[in-house]
Amino acid sequence: MTDSQLAQLLNDCRRGSQAAQRSFYERYYGYALSVCLVYANDREDAREILNDGFMKALNKLESLQQESALRAWLRRIMVNTALDYYRVRRRRELLLTALPAGEEPLEPYLNEEQILATLSAEDIIRLLQELPLPYRLVFSLYVLDGYSHQEIAGQLGLAVSTSRAHLSEANRRLRLALTDQAKPTHEPTRR
Repeated sequence: MTDSQLAQLLNDCRRGSQAAQRSFYERYYGYALSVCLVYANDREDAREILNDGFMKALNKLESLQQESALRAWLRRIMVNTALDYYRVRRRRELLLTALPAGEEPLEPYLNEEQILATLSAEDIIRLLQELPLPYRLVFSLYVLDGYSHQEIAGQLGLAVSTSRAHLSEANRRLRLALTDQAKPTHEPTRR
């Protein structure tokens, strides 16, 4: 889609054209769903977040300043919608655990590039979805979306140390999962 076609599509959406809004939805469905899957417990939750997010996006199209920033703008709406979704569902109590006394946070970056390179996007999303919600939210906000621990703490109503602890635990669990992914799936044959 050319820049002028995108501008026309967005203008038609702003004017309330249902055909344009349907086209917008269909065009960005896959991208938005991939964002939502990172934050959702399952596909059903992801679709609910996705639909709510598209409603917000279509209602806020006036706030989009540059068409070239559409994907980043849409991503931000989907992330915020996911956060709102979990607040409404009262899962916030899961996020209120603190770092155990004397435990130090681990390095907040994965360094298993070779293992990651062998995984498909679906495998990585599946690994992220296996994380408990508090760890997945903090990991996704920090690593994928670039929030600071201070910003995450403010968004989720946590202490900064809890955000760091959740990130460390998410990384620890992902390392274990990646190690399991790298193990052979069958035993060597014995003679």
